[in-house]
Amino acid sequence: MDSKHINIEKELFSRVAQGDEEAFNTLFHRYVPRLHTIVMKVTKSEGVAKDIIQEVFLYLWMDRESLAEVDVPQNWIFKMAYNRSYSWLARQVSRNQKYNEFKQQNPGEGDDNLEHTVSLHETARLIQEATAQLPEQARKIFQLSRETGLKAAEVADQLDISVQTVRNSLVRSVKFIKEYLTQHGVLLPALLILINF
Repeated sequence: MDSKHINIEKELFSRVAQGDEEAFNTLFHRYVPRLHTIVMKVTKSEGVAKDIIQEVFLYLWMDRESLAEVDVPQNWIFKMAYNRSYSWLARQVSRNQKYNEFKQQNPGEGDDNLEHTVSLHETARLIQEATAQLPEQARKIFQLSRETGLKAAEVADQLDISVQTVRNSLVRSVKFIKEYLTQHGVLLPALLILINF
């Protein structure tokens, strides 16, 4: 990666460190396809790959204050994705040869940070709590969109309502959940609320 791209990404990291959701969304959309390829090579599972990528970006947001000091953002993101992928692999297969080789070549890497793991679970729990407080139809719309990945038009077809009703409901639900999280000391971009942990 040339210095121009590194500088652009360092600027994005710096903006995310200051809580800029637009910069976060840009990073998310820039990296998801590339991370998906890498994580799939390790996990061989679409569902696990999705979970790991979401966890990487949740961790990135929750630890955003430290991002301004990162010299090469791409390396930081890829290292985190590799670490979490191999940690998952180690948990699935004891004495897995690939994991052992990785650990020998990268001592000290691949271990989950317990504090952040607890934070991730707590955030997921709070999102579930907030979702449970939504009105019934709003909850159905939100869950169909978030948990099954349906597009607004598909949700509208399934519930026999208009696409605009779905979109309006999602906006209100995300706003409510975001406010609920804020009341509990968790600040998340709307994008992270809409994806399933």
